[in-house]
This record gives sequence, structure tokens and C-alpha cells, in this order.
Amino acid sequence: MRTHTVTSGSYMISRQKPEIMQAYLGSCVGVTLFDLKAGIGGLIHLLLPEPPSEDLTWDPEVSAVTGMPIFIDALCKQGARKERLQACIAGGALIDPVSLADLRLDIGGRTAERVQQILQNERIAIRQIEVGGYFSCCISLDLTTWETKIEPFVIPAPKTATDNFCRPTAEKLDKAIEEILPIPQTALKIIRMINDDSYSFKEVSREVLQDQVLSARIIRISNSVSNNSGMKVSSVEKALLRIGDKHLILLALSFSLQDFISHARQGYSLCKGGIFYHSVWTAGVSGKLAELTGKAHPDQAYTAGLLHDIGKVILDQYMNKAYPLFYRQLQIPGNDLAAAEKTLFGITHSEAGHLLACRWGMPEFLSETILHHHEPDKASLNPYLAHLVHVADLISSRFTLGHNVNNMDTSHLRSSLDAIDFDTGDFPGLLANASNEAFAITNGR
Repeated sequence: MRTHTVTSGSYMISRQKPEIMQAYLGSCVGVTLFDLKAGIGGLIHLLLPEPPSEDLTWDPEVSAVTGMPIFIDALCKQGARKERLQACIAGGALIDPVSLADLRLDIGGRTAERVQQILQNERIAIRQIEVGGYFSCCISLDLTTWETKIEPFVIPAPKTATDNFCRPTAEKLDKAIEEILPIPQTALKIIRMINDDSYSFKEVSREVLQDQVLSARIIRISNSVSNNSGMKVSSVEKALLRIGDKHLILLALSFSLQDFISHARQGYSLCKGGIFYHSVWTAGVSGKLAELTGKAHPDQAYTAGLLHDIGKVILDQYMNKAYPLFYRQLQIPGNDLAAAEKTLFGITHSEAGHLLACRWGMPEFLSETILHHHEPDKASLNPYLAHLVHVADLISSRFTLGHNVNNMDTSHLRSSLDAIDFDTGDFPGLLANASNEAFAITNGR
């Protein structure tokens, strides 16, 4: 049956049909609600117990306090009756390495508690609950039978074995890098502007106007973030004024790279667009970390986060045949993603991404961060940026579960947190910000 993945900070509702809704959960909490008699149900994927602040820019679906009432009300408006609703709850785990911060905040545990309180206050029956622990899981709702399953999340095993994989030679890898689709010119120009720190509102506007598809998406997202339905914009110029020059630059860069990064769709992506979704999450967390800590320019941090995994686009073309062997490598105790790549391809995605960035003439600080985002202590040109992206990548990998293969070495996390001097009290706002931006960009709002 067709499967829909509900991303963090959002919900889905449907009537009875042969499909499945699912959400991958670590510290997040997933809740299914369904009315058997009305034949309607849904799934919400919550990140936080309550909004990180009173700032109305946060999407309400991010937190249990604001998201659950909206979710319940939406179900009732489509025909469900509150007294007939049944609920199942999962998630709220403490997943290493995020647990270093999460143990102090207990975000997952408090989110699960808030959900239970809301359901009890609404007198909605809780049929199944599996929360807490130290392991990620997948919650799914079968829209045919209304059965909810809560199962441990594991990287899916290959369906077939293969014996015809040959490790690519250095010459083949070099040719693959040479033949890769070029990065869009709009993206390159924006990256140069960010690097020079000399871009102007007018220059960015000019670049966006030259791309019709990009212009249309900018207008659409501008209208979606407006609270006044009667004040819709119809031009890029007005959209830029509403969004703001800084945010426009980041949105334009993300949109420009969506097709390129989404090119990876075999072994690394576990769902359609998985690599891009993780990249946008990492970009959002990187930019916000830079803003909160002052350790790097936020726009540069966002760019580095967005491009940190571009090496996977190169290696992905070999993953189709290598995936069974790749999967076995990941099952070896102590093996991480980089070790598996080195064994099979003779090169890691970080090294491949560095070669590609150099081929494109990317700024040195950017290509170095791509190379060392898994080993930030090795960075010398801009070590703070490498540490920021490393922390962002680890956080994102725990909150974009089920989107891409990212079994990371966590031994550098403590030193990276110390290097950027991150206040864990800012963690909830960090998550909400990344979720808002990722949802807006990947869904085109």
C-alpha cells in the first residue's frame, strides 16, 4: 500500500482508504487519533511540549499544547466525534547524542505527558501508549483497518542480495564528479554574495526574478506566512519586502538546490526527497546555532549546513548495487557511515563532497566544512563553522529519522558543544525554527 510520511511539526488526516500514514520518532512524539464509526483518522508528529516562546511565528503544530487542540478540532470538523476518538501514543525517547542536551530538558518525556493530559482532559480514550526509553521507533496508522503499529526503527534491510558490485576506481570517481549535474547558477551567485558579505537586497531580487519557477515559489511562501488573507502579494518585489532580505536569500538558495540534492534517491534516501529534507533541517539548525552563539555568520552557516552532504549525490549512483553490502557494513558493531563508505567506495561522502566543492570553485571555508563536518576538530580555516555544522547534523539526524541513512560517529559531540558554547536552554527554539523552515521549503508552502 502507498505510505505517507508525516514530517515533524505537522499532521495528516484522511478518510478510510488503502494507505498508511507513518512517522519516525526519537525524542518526538507521534499520536494517532481515529473514529471507527466515522471512518476518519490521522497522525500528528510533535517536537515540543509547549511553544518555545510567545512569538507567533512558530507553527502551532510543533508543540503538544498548541498542536493537539488543532489536530482534534480538524478531525471533528471532518466528521469525527470526540467521544468516539481513540488514541495511540509513541516516541519521547532519549536518543544519544541529543540526550546530552535532552536529559536536562526532558523534551520527549514532557511532550508525552502533555499529550496524555490533553487527551484525558478531552476524555479521549488512550488505547495504546509506548513512550520513553532510549530507542527510536516508527508509528503507523493503517487507513483501511485503523490499526496502529509501534515498531523499533531500523535501517531497512535490502530485499535482494548482490554479488556483482565492484569498488569504483579513483578514475571512475573522478569521472563521476566531472559528469555530475552542475549546481544552478542562481545558487552559485547567492553563495558568492554570502561569502563576500557584500550582497544587497536589489542584487538578490535581480537573481530571483531571472528564475520563473523560483519566483513563483517565493511568492507562494510569502503569501503562506501572512496572517492577512486579504493582503496577498503577486510580485517578487512585494514578496521580498514581506519576507525580508536575509530570509529571502536562504529560501532562494534552498529552492535553487532542491532538484540537485534530491537527485540522490537510492541507497542514502529512505524516502523521496530524504536527503534534501535532512539538508534543509541541518541548514536551519546551523544558521540558528550561529545566530545564538555568535560563532559564525548565520548565512554562511546555513549554506554550509545545506551543502554538507552533497557528496552523497556522487556516491549514490553506486549505492544501488552496493546497498546489500553497505547494509551489512552498518550492522557491524562500532561501524559508522563513514567507515562503511570507506570500505565499499574507498572514499567517504565528506571527501567526495569536498572534491565536488573544489571543482565548482566554492569558497575554501565551505569546502573545508564539507570535508570535516564529521571530524570538526580537523578544520583549520573556520573551525567554529565545522563544529556548528557537526552539531546541527547530529541534531537533525535524530529529528529527521527515516529520511536518510546517517549512522554517525558521536564521539566529537562534546568537544563541539564546548567549542560553540551552546546554551541548551535554546534547544526548543532551535528545533521549532528548523521544523518551520524545513516544512515551508520542502512543501513549497
